[in-house]
Amino acid sequence: MLGAAARFALTGGVATLVHLAVAIMLIRLGVAPLIGNAAAFATAFIVSFWGHHLFTFAGHGVDVQNSLFRFVIVAVLGFIANESSLALLLKFVAAPAELTLLVSTLLAAMFTFFLSRYWAFKPDPSPTP
Repeated sequence: MLGAAARFALTGGVATLVHLAVAIMLIRLGVAPLIGNAAAFATAFIVSFWGHHLFTFAGHGVDVQNSLFRFVIVAVLGFIANESSLALLLKFVAAPAELTLLVSTLLAAMFTFFLSRYWAFKPDPSPTP
């Protein structure tokens, strides 16, 4: 059986591939990298939430509404980290947009793993009688 980190990597890897595929496609079609990244984030969010809810943190005991609310916060924070680091890399690093996108997305993935595991999908402690 896979541990939480391996399940997160698998689910996150699929969501990241969706994110990168959409973003790279949009960039190559002439969409500005930051706008393409935002559209890709929205697409990958759906894959990410359901993958984490049903697979990565399966059996976490948190209802869909509660985990979705928490995960939206995590995802928005992750997106801010991703978009900010992408903007900085695009401005200060002489590298192709696709490479800076990959770096910023991987940094955001690490950030969201910890917030997801230790907050978004963490069961609420059961009340003691």
